Amino acid sequence: MSKPKLVPTTVRPTLAELLPIYQELFPRRIIKQFVKEAQVQLYWRLLTPLVIVWGLVFQRLQPDHTCDAAVSYFHSGAVDHLDRSRRHTLPLSKRLTSESTSAYVQGRNRLPLAVLQSALRYVCQTLTRWVQDEKTLQWHGHAVRVLDGTTFRLAPQGDLASTYGQAQNQLGTSYWVLVKSLVAFCLKSQAVVGYTEAAGATSETALIRPVIEQDPLPHSIYLADRGLGVYRLVQITHPLGHYVVARLNFRVAKRLLQTTGRRRLSSGTECRVAWSPERKNKVEADWPCPPIEGRLIYVRLQRNGFRPMDLYLFTTLLDETCYLLNEIVVLYGLRWQGELDYRHIKTTLEMDEFNVQSAAMFRKELAAGLLTYNLICAYMVKAAEKAGIAPTALSFSRCARRLRDILLHGVPVWVEPDHLEEYILERLAKCTLPKQPTKVKHEPRRVRRRPAIFPALKGDRDTARRQSSRMSKTKVS
Repeated sequence: MSKPKLVPTTVRPTLAELLPIYQELFPRRIIKQFVKEAQVQLYWRLLTPLVIVWGLVFQRLQPDHTCDAAVSYFHSGAVDHLDRSRRHTLPLSKRLTSESTSAYVQGRNRLPLAVLQSALRYVCQTLTRWVQDEKTLQWHGHAVRVLDGTTFRLAPQGDLASTYGQAQNQLGTSYWVLVKSLVAFCLKSQAVVGYTEAAGATSETALIRPVIEQDPLPHSIYLADRGLGVYRLVQITHPLGHYVVARLNFRVAKRLLQTTGRRRLSSGTECRVAWSPERKNKVEADWPCPPIEGRLIYVRLQRNGFRPMDLYLFTTLLDETCYLLNEIVVLYGLRWQGELDYRHIKTTLEMDEFNVQSAAMFRKELAAGLLTYNLICAYMVKAAEKAGIAPTALSFSRCARRLRDILLHGVPVWVEPDHLEEYILERLAKCTLPKQPTKVKHEPRRVRRRPAIFPALKGDRDTARRQSSRMSKTKVS
């Protein structure tokens, strides 16, 4: 009696079929254009720049972020059809004869950072062309950006400590290298519009200008919290044609109010002010520092069970009939979306800590990680557009999980290749955020976890080894 024939339950399509959005965004001519703009000479042989860029994206998209995982992925034949314009008698997986990561690592080192940064901006610009109704990504005809900063943690390897410096506190120099970063997120699509990074000791306000100068759209509105609600922000945005809705601390708001001759405002009122820098304010030295006219808004927020909160906002949206006070307050309340976007980057994509040995490679992996984040946002925007919902109604972590599983494990065999993109977008459109009306918005900042068997390592590992060795010798003697 013959054994029954096994029927496969899943099929693994080619990358061209599986991720058509990536193919649509980055054909060979686009990557070649980015390389040309970077003014470098790269060879298109075995691991072409197109394959290297996708390898960096794949490393961040899957749980295993090592170079060996990318090389193993190349050997599986998954990227044989990535470069559709390349004509060769043998596929890439057949021409790869070594399991070593040397060729891939050298290709990553040769790839210019400018290529990844151009690809990152290109994805963000393409999102606006995919949306049929421009109002989906706008507020009163303006694109809205959320400015927010964070830090990334690195081990002090190679030139990282000398480039970024090690963190310091009251106990002295820390083991870790902290890199400060400032990002501008699109409020509606959640995509990264611009970013920069610097040493951990650098002020966030010094990073504002390089981020805002990357904005491709004019007349954008920038939302900023109290840490960035300084004169330097309006000094930069005003000549570039952008607008600001920034929260002020009480001291700055009081000084602006005194310039009008008034002592205080009642809740839900506003007044016109002209913001000039103080002598101790840090400003752009090569830019003029004129008084900038704006509206000072004061609202006292009260909720049962919570302490009242005084909210002072400064905005350069001067038309009071078009931009109502209550609408501006509600718009600023959406600034929290930037905190959620950073959570997706650092938690879902596991970018809180980078295992790199040079500052140059950290910058490339950071750009590749943000490019991966924007690609997922691109799928979410396209899925939301197809379903007729807002992109922010979709869960980033759930969409990223489904794209990762489809990429690694394939799709069911009954899915027709011609309807593969439709199948993916329909699945993503169902990954909406759960509605939890009874959820408590403020939880105690405590975690419930089992005690660790070993204590946490603090400081340098070599120092800990020497201490452990001395303790062992003392016990033996």
